[in-house]
Amino acid sequence: MVKTSLNLSYSFHHGGDIYTMVKILDTDVNSIIDLSTSVNPLPLPSKYKKALLKNFHQINKYPDPFFRSFKETLQEVYGIPEENVLCGNGSTELIYLFVNALAPKKALILEPTFNEYQRACKLYNVDVDKIFSLDKNHLFEKMLKKLSKNKIDLVFICNPNNPTGWLYKKEDLLDAILKFSTTTFIVDEAFIDFVEKESLIKEATMHDNLVVLKSLTKFYGLTGLRFGYAISTEKIIQKALGFLPPWNVNTFSQILASLILKDEDFKRRTLTFFIKEKKYFERKLNLLSQKYPLSYFPSVANFYLLKLPNDDFFEFCFKECILIRDCSNFYGLDKHFVRVSVKFRKWSQRFFDALERWLAYK
Repeated sequence: MVKTSLNLSYSFHHGGDIYTMVKILDTDVNSIIDLSTSVNPLPLPSKYKKALLKNFHQINKYPDPFFRSFKETLQEVYGIPEENVLCGNGSTELIYLFVNALAPKKALILEPTFNEYQRACKLYNVDVDKIFSLDKNHLFEKMLKKLSKNKIDLVFICNPNNPTGWLYKKEDLLDAILKFSTTTFIVDEAFIDFVEKESLIKEATMHDNLVVLKSLTKFYGLTGLRFGYAISTEKIIQKALGFLPPWNVNTFSQILASLILKDEDFKRRTLTFFIKEKKYFERKLNLLSQKYPLSYFPSVANFYLLKLPNDDFFEFCFKECILIRDCSNFYGLDKHFVRVSVKFRKWSQRFFDALERWLAYK
């Protein structure tokens, strides 16, 4: 629940709600700078629009319920067999689906992290144990200790983690997965495309206690189309398929997902863009943190978690038509924490101008 002095009170748990902002400020959507969602801002190549128009006639046909084209692409690009893949209406749908399908009695969540893990467990009456730390290594050690002393059926690990942006090394995760073979690990790799070599997708086909979730929202920017997929062993995928609604991914999502995954030029341009803009972002954060009581978490992803000296920066930005992520509904955090995504340079400049004015006033 977000509550502000602007009478902004609603139960949406994520960023990106520019529609409420438009209504409250009585402004145009194009006047808003949305830094609350960690989504690639680069426009998609025009060939994707042409592909959608070319296939528009399929709008009166049901989507392929077996996602054949996408699975063929995934096998071509990553060598993942089709029997190890399950597609969803965004990876968030798959979080709920696997909690339902695996029916764990007790789950462990490493906090702070994406709050849909907790919500999915609550929906399906799963007992949740949480461990919290703002130190990555300490949190991982706490997880290992907890697993060694308790019967845990399911562990959620967001890697890279939202909202801190830290990354657990592939080798460390694999060691835990092998050691605790009776515990299922759901590793959410929504942001792994920024550090793709750390992905566990190939390993997921070989371990019955590992499910890897992937998204085409963050890196590829297919946010409005909603497309995610899971990779695991055939045994686990078959079990989960029994809980999958029919035609859950629309035709146009499947078409674009199949095309963009093969687009190496778009991947290169995206990585080049973010490497450059993250350097600018960190340089500005470092300068401000030397001058003001501001701190931030190093991030491998396209966002940064900031800790601020006061708790009204979200409202300040809101009035400036800059939408950032108020992190007070992340477990263990409060309104001193905000998450800001890296996007176009001119947007970042607007943000840092607002941040410095706010800090100077405080």
